[in-house]
Amino acid sequence: MSSTTFRRIATAGAVLGTALALTVPVASAAEPTADSVTRMVPGELYKIQLQTLRCVNISESGEDELYLKLDGGVVVPTSICKERGVIDYNHIDPERFIFEGGTVLSVELWEQDTDYIDPDDRLGAFELNDTRVGTTNLAKVQKGTDYSYTLTYRVLPLD
Repeated sequence: MSSTTFRRIATAGAVLGTALALTVPVASAAEPTADSVTRMVPGELYKIQLQTLRCVNISESGEDELYLKLDGGVVVPTSICKERGVIDYNHIDPERFIFEGGTVLSVELWEQDTDYIDPDDRLGAFELNDTRVGTTNLAKVQKGTDYSYTLTYRVLPLD
């Protein structure tokens, strides 16, 4: 084999290897691989670790004053979020959100109105029902093109 042919084969192999490396997803140390994902067991108790609330499109001009409710009670106090802003919920105690495997945990998103005439607005509910334990999950609240919010969370076993 001539040295020119060998160089062409080696170059093509290096280019192909680089292309594959850029397109094949690599498992992160923080996220379990698909083979190691733990699924929820119906009847067992789990908790939700909220991570972030992304305010893709907000419901009011300027900023939204947002809070979360579970079973009619406020479980996450009001935070201010601007258009395309993010609220960090990692500090919220996950034991505020306990539910049974095989069920849906519905967490309501509310926008606070400070005047007495206009009551707070219920924007929708995040349906937290993903069966993957320990991985990052997403839930959305959206009303057409009016507003859109995305909540990231993790389902954890109740210790």
